[in-house]
Amino acid sequence: MKLCFTFGNDALMLPVQLIQHVDKANKKDIKVLLALAAEPMARVDLAAGSSIVSQRLALGEREVDAAIAFWRGTGIIAVLEEGEEAAAAAPATPEAQQQAATPRVIADGGLPVYSSTELSGLLERRRELASLVDECQRVFGKIFNTHEVSQIAGMVDYLGFDGDYILSLLSHCVRMEKRSLRYAEKMALTLHDEGITECAVLEERLHRIELMATSIGKIRTMFGLSARALTTKEKRMVERWVCQMQYSDDVLRLAYETTVNAINEASIPYANTILERWYAEGYRTMADVEKALAEYRRKKTEGSFDVDDFFEAALKRTYGE
Repeated sequence: MKLCFTFGNDALMLPVQLIQHVDKANKKDIKVLLALAAEPMARVDLAAGSSIVSQRLALGEREVDAAIAFWRGTGIIAVLEEGEEAAAAAPATPEAQQQAATPRVIADGGLPVYSSTELSGLLERRRELASLVDECQRVFGKIFNTHEVSQIAGMVDYLGFDGDYILSLLSHCVRMEKRSLRYAEKMALTLHDEGITECAVLEERLHRIELMATSIGKIRTMFGLSARALTTKEKRMVERWVCQMQYSDDVLRLAYETTVNAINEASIPYANTILERWYAEGYRTMADVEKALAEYRRKKTEGSFDVDDFFEAALKRTYGE
């Protein structure tokens, strides 16, 4: 048994990626999209086509505008400027069709821009979006202009982020003293491209960013590196110290002091060798290091004892000496 669509010579053409957004669309959104697809005038003159659709569906023009804004936000439809029709009408190559099926946001392109009328319709029809905008304004401590409200709407409709995700992102911007929706937009686009779309994963990423921002400054001061930036390799080492090993400042300070006492200069790679050895030995806290040091002292039965001997022994084991 097979299905057969009985459309005769008349058929609507809609993109496959529409399926990804149907669950977020309401009944009016779907009705307007189908009516626009069936109305040739809408492809020639959006205003005239929208007016016809409004009359045909017995909907207010603001309701139609709000639905169009929703579909623009998803990328299903676009408003073309004069001279763009030919490019839009050209048949898509297999590569282009594949990209359309799995869209990738290009950060430089930014989010869709909604007009004041479109935003008004969106906020009137979707109370949850209006509430989210209010909460975002509270987090930033300012009243958003039309463009900033448009950016929030784009994060919801175009990127598919929920309210908790957006509020977490904006709270991070405030903690980083970056109270700019443009900064938040760039981060949102980058995170989307990296596949970080779940709030729990986002929180972990933001925690690492904030931890590194604080730790890099401390490490630079500790190692006297104010004159230069850390290299990529050094940054990876520091990130492992603070994010994976989760060493406290006092342990890092002890590794620094041991490094200087051993080679008479500050060296992040040398300190990394010490910390990697301690971590491999199971030393996680300052108390662990001090306990190991006490045990080393207890077992040392003769000769004068230098604290650095303990760390030197760890280094020798590291290098296989």
